[in-house]
Amino acid sequence: MNYRTLIFTILFSITSIAFAQVPLRSYYTDGGLVPVEHSVDFKHLKLEVSFQPEEKKVIGKVVHQFVVLQKQVDTLRLDAKNMEINSVLWNNKEVEFENTKNDLIIRFPESLKWETEHTLTIDYVAQPKKGLYFIGWDDTTGRSRKQIWTQGQGIDNRHWIPMYDEKNDKVVSEILVEFDEKYKVLSNGEKLKEKKIKGGKKLWHYKISHPHPTYLIMLGIGDYAIEQRKSESGVNMDLYYYPDQKEQLEPTYRFSKRMFDFFEKEIGVPYPWETYSQIPVQDFMYGAMENTTATIFGDFYLVDSRTYLDRNYVRVNAHELAHQWFGDMVTARSSAHHWLQESFATHYDMMYQKEAFGKDYFDWVRRNYNDQSLNASKSDLKPLTHSSAGTVRHYPKGAFVLEMLKYVVGRDQFNAAIKYYLKKHAYGNVDSKNLLVAFHESLGLSLNWFWEDWIYRGGEPEYKVSFEEYENEGVFLVEQVHEMNDLVDLFRMPIYFEVHYTDGSAEKKQVIIDKQFHRVSFDLDKNKKVAYVLFDPNNQVMKKVSFSKSTEMLLNQAESAEHMLDRYDAIVALTNRDFEGKSAYLLRRFMAEDFYGIKNEIIQHIIPQLDERALELTKLALADEDSEVRKSIVENTVRVSDELEPEYRKLLQDSSYQVIEKTLELLAFYYPQNIEDYLALTEGVDGDRSNNVKVSRLKLKYAHSQDEKSLNELVDLTSNSYEFLSRVNAARALKELNVLNEQALANMLNATFSFNRRLSSPVSSVIDHFYEQKEYKKMIFDYVTNQEWSSDEFKKVSKYYLP
Repeated sequence: MNYRTLIFTILFSITSIAFAQVPLRSYYTDGGLVPVEHSVDFKHLKLEVSFQPEEKKVIGKVVHQFVVLQKQVDTLRLDAKNMEINSVLWNNKEVEFENTKNDLIIRFPESLKWETEHTLTIDYVAQPKKGLYFIGWDDTTGRSRKQIWTQGQGIDNRHWIPMYDEKNDKVVSEILVEFDEKYKVLSNGEKLKEKKIKGGKKLWHYKISHPHPTYLIMLGIGDYAIEQRKSESGVNMDLYYYPDQKEQLEPTYRFSKRMFDFFEKEIGVPYPWETYSQIPVQDFMYGAMENTTATIFGDFYLVDSRTYLDRNYVRVNAHELAHQWFGDMVTARSSAHHWLQESFATHYDMMYQKEAFGKDYFDWVRRNYNDQSLNASKSDLKPLTHSSAGTVRHYPKGAFVLEMLKYVVGRDQFNAAIKYYLKKHAYGNVDSKNLLVAFHESLGLSLNWFWEDWIYRGGEPEYKVSFEEYENEGVFLVEQVHEMNDLVDLFRMPIYFEVHYTDGSAEKKQVIIDKQFHRVSFDLDKNKKVAYVLFDPNNQVMKKVSFSKSTEMLLNQAESAEHMLDRYDAIVALTNRDFEGKSAYLLRRFMAEDFYGIKNEIIQHIIPQLDERALELTKLALADEDSEVRKSIVENTVRVSDELEPEYRKLLQDSSYQVIEKTLELLAFYYPQNIEDYLALTEGVDGDRSNNVKVSRLKLKYAHSQDEKSLNELVDLTSNSYEFLSRVNAARALKELNVLNEQALANMLNATFSFNRRLSSPVSSVIDHFYEQKEYKKMIFDYVTNQEWSSDEFKKVSKYYLP
C-alpha cells in the first residue's frame, strides 16, 4: 500500500465516524408547500356554454354542487376573472353577491351548516384573455383555421368559468356546448349526446365518470376528421386530425395504440377513464396538455413522414398519456408536490422512447437529463419538492430520480409499489410522503434515505475517482467532492464497479457509496491484463464525475464497452488527447458505431481539421442513413470543396426538411453563383408546419435578385393567416434581409398582441431590431401614432412613440 492509499484509508476511517450522525433536515422556504384552505368541497360542475367567436365572447351558465366542510360558512369565494355576472342562485333562490372582477363573493342569508349539500347556479358572460382562445376568427382573408380551445393549467380556467380553481379539490364535470354544426366539439369524458338544434347548430353533451381537477376541464372546437381505434383492454381512442392533411395521421399517431397497451401493462393499473381522445390545435403555447380523457397538443406535432424525421409526437404523446394516471387520476395536493405529476409523466415517456427507438436512444435521453440537472444546480439547489424548483427538476431530473429509484429497488418492486400507490389514492390528492409510504406499505422498504437525498434535498453528487493496480489487487478510490452545506449533504447510492480484461472477461461488484471516502478493492487475476475499468457503468446514478484514465484504457473502453454511454464517454475523452493515429482511429469508430450521438461527437472533432480524414468522414456522413448524422455534418461543415459540392447538392432533395433547409443556406453561402440551381431544386418544397424550407428559399431568392414577389410572400407569412411558427420564421427572415415595409410592420405588431409568447416575444425582438435603425424608426413611429389601439395594445406599442 503506497502513501496516498494510506492517507485515503485514514481519511475514510475518520469520515465514517463523522458522518454516522443522525441527519438533520433543512428546507428552502416555500409558499406553495401547503394547499389553499377551502371551506366547501365541490362535487359536481355542470356547464352550459355557447360562443360568439367573432367577438371572442363566452355565454355560460354553470351549476356547482358542493358539501360544506367547515362548521359554519356564511360567505363563499369563487375565482372569476373579468366576467359579467348576471345572476347567482343558491338552492334555486337569488342570493347576494359581489363581483370584484377577480373574485365572485357570495353572501348567504344564513350560515351553511357542516356537511350539508347545496347548489349554486351562475349565469355569466366572459371575454377571456386566458384559459380559452379563439383562433382564426379575426383573419379577414379566411385562410386561417378557425378553432376554439382551452388551456386551464395552472389556474386559467377561472377566466371563462366562475369556479373554485385550485388543484386540491376535484369535481365530476359535465359540459353542454351549443355551436355551429359544421364543426367538431370535444370535451372531457363520454359524449352522451350530439344532436342538431335550430339555426344550423348542434348540442354536444359530455360527462366524465370520476372526479378530476378543475384545471383539466377542456374544450376543443374546430374542423376535424377522427380516426377511431381501440386498445387491447377495449378503451375507445379518438384521434383527431385535419381533413385536408390525412397523410399526417399515421406518422403522428404511429405508436398511440401500442403505447396505450404498454402503459396499462407496465403501470399495472387499468386506464382510469372511459375514453381517450387527442386533438391538435393551432397556436398552442406549449407542447401539449393532459386534459382528462382529452389531450390537446400543438399542431406542429401533426407531421408527415418527412417531418417525422425532424420532430415527432412520440415523446409528447407518451407524456400526456401517462398523465392520465399521474396528475389526472392522482393529483398533487399543492404546488410543492408538482413533481409527482411531471416527473412520472416524463419518466414513462422516457420508458416508451426506449420501446420505440431503442436502448441507446433511451440512455442518450438519460444522459441529457443528467446534464440538464447539473446545470440547473449552478443557479440554486432547490429540491424536487419545491413549488419553484423549475422545469428541469420537475421534468428531466425527477424522471431520472424515478429511474434511479427503480434501479435501487428493482423494476418489479418499483411497479408493485406504484400500482399500490395509484390504487390507494385513486381520484384523490397526494403529496410526496404518500409515495414514500406506498413503498413502505407495499414492499416493507424504508426509503427515507432516498427521499432525503434526492427528493427533499437538492443538488447532485460529484465524485472524484481513480484506479490503481498493486500486484494482484485493483483499487478504486472514490471521494464525494461536491460542496456540502445545510441544503446538500453526502449522497448514498449503490454503485457498480467493473474491471474488464483484455480477453473479454470481467468482474463487477456493487458497493453502497455513502461516505466521503471509499476504497473499493478487486482481487485481480494475475494471468490477465486489465483492459479498462468502469465506475457506474451506463450512468445509472445522476452525478458529475472526474475519472482520469490512460489513453490505452480509453481506447479499449471505446471499442469494447457494452453500453453506448461508456463508449461515448471514452470517445469524448479521447478527442481531448493527442495520440498517434488519432484521426484514423476516430474514423474507424465512426464506421463501427450505429448511434448518432457518438457519430456526431466524432464529426465535431474531425471536420474542422480540413484534412484527408475530414474529407473521408464528410463523404460517409453525407451518405449516412440517419438524418441526425446528415444534419450534423451540414451544421459542422466549415468548407464545401468543389469536389463535394455535388454531394451536398443531393441533400437539397433529402428526406429531412431540416437537412434541406440547412443545406440550402450552406450552399448559397459558399456557391452564390449557383443559387438559382439550388432554388430550383427546392421549388415547391414548403417544409414542415413552420414552412422552414419555403421561408429560406424566399429569403435567399429576394437577397439574390430583389424579387418583389418573394418579398411579398415573406411579408404575407408574417400575417395572422398563418400559425405562429411560420410567422416567427418569416419575421426573422425579414430581419436577416433588413427589409421592412408597412404591411410587414402591421402584421408583426399584430403578432406582438398574441397570447402566445412563442410568437409575441421573438416578433417583438424583430421590431425592436428595426426600431434601432434611423431609417426604420420614423416609419414605425409614424405608423403607431396614426393608429387606434385598445388599452392593452397601447401598452405594447407605447415604447415606439419616441421619434
